[in-house]
Amino acid sequence: MAVAALVVTSGLLAGCGSSGASSTPTSAPPSAPTAEPAPTPLAEAPEPAVSPPAQAALPGTLVPLAGAPEGIAVTAAGTVAVNVRNPDGLDILALGPGGSAPITATPRFIPLRSEGRHLTLDGPDGPALSAGEKDGTLSVIDLPGGQIEYTVPTTGPAPHEAFAVGDGTIFVANEFGNSFSIIRDRRVVRTVPTPLQPGGGAATADGRYAVGVGVRGRQITEYTATGDVVGTADCGAGPTHTVAGDDDLFWVNDTNGDAVLGFEATPDGPRQVATIPTGAGSKPYGDAYDTARHTLWVTLTGSNELLGLTLSGTQVSHRVAIPTVRQPNSVAVDPTTGGTVITGSTTDGGLQFLPYPDALR
Repeated sequence: MAVAALVVTSGLLAGCGSSGASSTPTSAPPSAPTAEPAPTPLAEAPEPAVSPPAQAALPGTLVPLAGAPEGIAVTAAGTVAVNVRNPDGLDILALGPGGSAPITATPRFIPLRSEGRHLTLDGPDGPALSAGEKDGTLSVIDLPGGQIEYTVPTTGPAPHEAFAVGDGTIFVANEFGNSFSIIRDRRVVRTVPTPLQPGGGAATADGRYAVGVGVRGRQITEYTATGDVVGTADCGAGPTHTVAGDDDLFWVNDTNGDAVLGFEATPDGPRQVATIPTGAGSKPYGDAYDTARHTLWVTLTGSNELLGLTLSGTQVSHRVAIPTVRQPNSVAVDPTTGGTVITGSTTDGGLQFLPYPDALR
């Protein structure tokens, strides 16, 4: 599918949801800033497209993987970990030389107490963080060994994604609790409100700021590492997932709006600085960021494609669209080689291993 022309706004664009002063006579003292009203909440959460059948011949290496694989992470040492369901657990594979394919197509299965939708890493080589949607737990799993280091119970209703914020802090997005649980020293130390139905979040590399995206509330909120709210901005027609980029930037998939939105974390809150259309009906959903190569990867569930964008700040210098397996709900980056792994999130799904494309070099 041809991707729509790029539109990027930067610098001069005012952040969505920013406050503005009301007009007053010159003789009167200036009035206090008035916050703009929040956007109308969605009746239902944004969802990926029900993808069409994939192309007959696909690039890369394909590995069948049952259990509707979705959450995925790749360590710097070349371990691939994937959340699967029924039974609930983690499939672990090792990448071969060059990282473009696994050593074996047979994964090692690690049972977990509850299914996890998203998977992140607390450090380049783990451990893996899997939020259990069914029982409100966080599982912290050693990689590549697969041992469960510890489990934190009752993080909140339907924890959807966990992610590290600096050293020793984990945020867990409670999708139906409209909150973040903040975990330190293997226990919940604080719970803070989020925009309506948080689909997840991310943190800057230095752990100074974190953000949470309310998928029904259509807002993004910025936090300090201790959970204090810095500010909130409006966030698209129907956002889903976000990933941290370079220079305190966060990239948000506006799934209902067929676009990727860029937000800058500032001392006053998030400020929208970019809009990148992805094509009508493309339904961008999964995302990952390659810090070494400044490349944003976004899955387009409406067309079974992986969109790669090489970025300089908010400007796109190179782009590529690669055909994928059916229902590409998630993508992860091999930080060593720049290769990607895409999940085909159907019951009889699979993984697609792709080398870093020449078109982005």
